[in-house]
Amino acid sequence: ETSFFIRYGVKGVKITYKTISPSGEQILASGALLVPDNSIAMPFLSFQHGTILDESSAPSNFQSEFNTISLIYASTGYIMALPDYIGYGASLNLDHPYEHRKSLATATRDMIRASYEYFKLKKLNQPNDKLFLSGYSEGGFATMATFKLLQEEHPNEFNISGVTVGAGAYNKTDFVNWIINSTSELEFINNFIWVLDAYNNIYPQLQRPYDSYFNEPWATTVANYGVFAPIETNPSLLFNNAFVEGLKNGADTDFISAIADNNCYSWLPKSPMQLYHGTDDTFVPYFNSETAYNAMIELGASNIELITIDGGDHFTSVSEYAAGTFLFFLSIQNK
Repeated sequence: ETSFFIRYGVKGVKITYKTISPSGEQILASGALLVPDNSIAMPFLSFQHGTILDESSAPSNFQSEFNTISLIYASTGYIMALPDYIGYGASLNLDHPYEHRKSLATATRDMIRASYEYFKLKKLNQPNDKLFLSGYSEGGFATMATFKLLQEEHPNEFNISGVTVGAGAYNKTDFVNWIINSTSELEFINNFIWVLDAYNNIYPQLQRPYDSYFNEPWATTVANYGVFAPIETNPSLLFNNAFVEGLKNGADTDFISAIADNNCYSWLPKSPMQLYHGTDDTFVPYFNSETAYNAMIELGASNIELITIDGGDHFTSVSEYAAGTFLFFLSIQNK
């Protein structure tokens, strides 16, 4: 039981900080910082939340389930940073760049920096030398993207002690191919077209009308009522043939390159990492973690582990991820 480890009261602080929007402009973003009531230096854990659909679920509003999980971790002695991401909290006026690798990573990096700065400004004990990253679902993808960014672009600034990711869409290219080749109803099709819509708005080479992606009447429905409007859930009926064929034959290089820009599965992580994923996940299929693990091993990774949750779906696998993460990070601290 995790409750066995609970030792500290926790203070919650809303942090606002500067980051970069997908279009490259400096904007104000926010997140929650949870600080245990302890006079000694403690490890720092950046926790990236999964998909949220409303502002009240943003961590800095201190109302979401992600805060509950993080509060448990903080009460055991972790300083917890929880970025809201762009589109929530202080940047509510902007669209959330759903599943956009670069902006999720930079918003998280800048939240970590702002959190360390908070300790300096308040003249508090700095966190110790242990820095952990973790997240599930969109948070798993955000964590993987952040891990890659910090290791490759800021190796002297951040020394990452350990990482766990759960059920993230790391292999966007295979994910898109899986969707367009599906001939049966997909329960989470609205989330999938939210990603498409986000990329369509972010990438200058796209910016296409909806009828270039969807058959009618669904193109008009999405244009008028948004990505969560009731639509056809069978991809073979939803997407128009020209769009699908352009992906299958490789002719739609603009869309294919935008998707590939959001892959973060084929690279060589240096810090210890665990990947958690349920085999029956129909929201983010298991192959996302499997292909990431295989690609990393092939590149020479020696300290990563794929934790396969047999029969687990996207939601039932969360508990094993959360408990496993706690034990994994504890083992690293005890070394």
